[in-house]
Amino acid sequence: MLALGLNLISASSTVTWICYAELVMIGMYGMYYLVQVFGLPYYVAAPFTILLVAGLGALLHLLVIAPLLSAPPINQLLATGACCSCCKASPPSRSASTSATSAFGCRCCSSPKMHLSYSRLLAFSAALIGMVLVYLFMTRTYVGTAIRAISQDRQIMR
Repeated sequence: MLALGLNLISASSTVTWICYAELVMIGMYGMYYLVQVFGLPYYVAAPFTILLVAGLGALLHLLVIAPLLSAPPINQLLATGACCSCCKASPPSRSASTSATSAFGCRCCSSPKMHLSYSRLLAFSAALIGMVLVYLFMTRTYVGTAIRAISQDRQIMR
């Protein structure tokens, strides 16, 4: 899902943007704290998290990207890279769900089995559904067609 969003951003704009994943990470931490620490329901916490990430993205654009729009792309890359280095976090100490839903292995030899957890299957399903929805949006809607047109000819954007 992150790759789909990053692809849309880099294909349709002239900004070299590499802090996309960090903004999503801040949104995930925000959602976690709103639900687990403050006890808000998901449907209440989600709009607040979306507004938080949108506000941070707008602030980052105003403070970092806007002054560098006329600069060479390498300057934009370095500036957003510096912003990314400020958002690094250590990996979580405990892992996600490890309960296996199925195991696949070769019957004719003793190759190791592959275990799939429920969380990985859920993430794969969400990514697959998101990819299909983005494809349909990009190919079947006017806005999607406009985004594809801008990615092919950036002069029509102005």
